Amino acid sequence: MSGKAIRLKRIFREDGKTVISAMDFGGFMGPVPGLEVPKDIAKKVVQGGADAIIVNPGFAQEAQEIYGGKAGLIMRITGGASRFSPDGSYHVPISSVQEAVRQGADAVCVMVIIGAKQEHAMLANLGRVVEEAGKLGIPVVAELLPEFEHSFDPEWVGVCARLGFELGADVIKTYYCGEKYVDVVKSCPIPLVMAGGPKNTDIFTNIENALQAGAAGVAIGRNIFQAPDPHEYTRKIVELVHGN
Repeated sequence: MSGKAIRLKRIFREDGKTVISAMDFGGFMGPVPGLEVPKDIAKKVVQGGADAIIVNPGFAQEAQEIYGGKAGLIMRITGGASRFSPDGSYHVPISSVQEAVRQGADAVCVMVIIGAKQEHAMLANLGRVVEEAGKLGIPVVAELLPEFEHSFDPEWVGVCARLGFELGADVIKTYYCGEKYVDVVKSCPIPLVMAGGPKNTDIFTNIENALQAGAAGVAIGRNIFQAPDPHEYTRKIVELVHGN
């Protein structure tokens, strides 16, 4: 078994599915409600049963005693813009695969916004990261999202998923897009996890539908860390995804 396969097993359970808590919003939004104290929110989602977390380098270092040995670490290594930026859709390298390895990461996460003016640069960066990570046996989670006005358009979501696969990523994180999501899954030979997106009351219905269509799990951010009880909210998602 390769090093990459071993690391993926720390993210996906034996049923081939995963519940990922995305707590990387502080890297561009600052101290968003729910993420003010990294150790506190990390403890809640880990105790709730999250299989892995997506966080930025600083968060990873701060909360390592909470998630270490209990949940997989997926370190985001792209970003570079704040919520005040005139162009927050351009994600550039802010860390490296080597730094992720140093911090004990099980995978790295790279963002690409499809349809953005600089999508070519972001796709090129994804390709470079895939090559670099491959040499070290580190899986790459490619978060490919359509530009805002096309967020849930099946054609756009399908392109996102397929581009990530074609560039060599190991896991794709993108939006659920309704009934045609099944076609997105069919055209993406690697695991596809559903991104949570904006807070909404239909998240559990969307998760159930995505799983039925063949999704390999979820990567949920705001809907978990801004829930009244993140621990319980995580537990409910884990129960839905893993069926226990």
